[in-house]
Amino acid sequence: MPKIPTISKLFRALVHDDLATAKTVAEEIALEEEKIGHHKAAQMLKGILRGNGNGFISEPKPLTFSQNGQNGLSSALTRVTEKINLTEVMLRPDSKVELEAVIKEWKYRRKLETKGLRARNKLFFYGPPGCGKSYCAKALGNELGIPVFIIRFDAVIGSYLGQTAVHIRELFRFAEGNQCILLFDEIDALGKQRGNPLDVGELDRIVIALMQELEHTNPRGMIIATSNLPTHLDNALWRRFDFVVEFPRPNKKELDKYATSIAKAYGLKLSTRIREIISKAKSYAEAEKIIETQARKAILKEL
Repeated sequence: MPKIPTISKLFRALVHDDLATAKTVAEEIALEEEKIGHHKAAQMLKGILRGNGNGFISEPKPLTFSQNGQNGLSSALTRVTEKINLTEVMLRPDSKVELEAVIKEWKYRRKLETKGLRARNKLFFYGPPGCGKSYCAKALGNELGIPVFIIRFDAVIGSYLGQTAVHIRELFRFAEGNQCILLFDEIDALGKQRGNPLDVGELDRIVIALMQELEHTNPRGMIIATSNLPTHLDNALWRRFDFVVEFPRPNKKELDKYATSIAKAYGLKLSTRIREIISKAKSYAEAEKIIETQARKAILKEL
């Protein structure tokens, strides 16, 4: 039988509606049962956690798009498998504080609801490419203990523009029925500024459909959108989000700090010349590629 401190920890997590912690503690209990030879009990507990019973977090329901009664697009979502911690994301101090507040709100959302408040669960990240927007979204999924799904726009945008609004609606229904993070990476593909005389009028209706869904949907987890081109987005789209975070181009000090961290993971010591090259990088992604190139050279040099 699990020890009282472990059970107490589980109960506290449940009282505060902290499902991520509750799931972790439950996994520890199942593992402990297995260690002491209670294999049948351990198997039953693991089955419940996987959703084969009254589990905490079940696997998301499969998403399919329907077209004339037939299953159409079946690969609109790609599930993220990387395990990224929020501490790995390069954030400005004020952004870090706000994101930590969002995480706390989500974990204690039931408490907020009793006071007539809603946890912020529709986030918008914008800034230059390679500065951590989608990386941060993935880290949030890990922090909350829920899966992250990236939307594939090639599967959402239909051959006939009228289909796209239907697909958007089904994506949001998926978010309402599954506890996950739905990531609209580079939402510019759907939310561009309306009124362009060069665009087909139907494109404006897609933007309107997207904004209506954002306005009225209450996801079980979170909806996060990112953009490299925020000035191209419709102005009315911005206010549909609860929280907006800018991911600016890193300065020299931030690049050096990030480079040192990445180089350490490779067991690599950066020379003054390489640090100078990295200081001119336009993004964290570019800096990381420079370090990876140096790491490859160092490994091959030893052969």
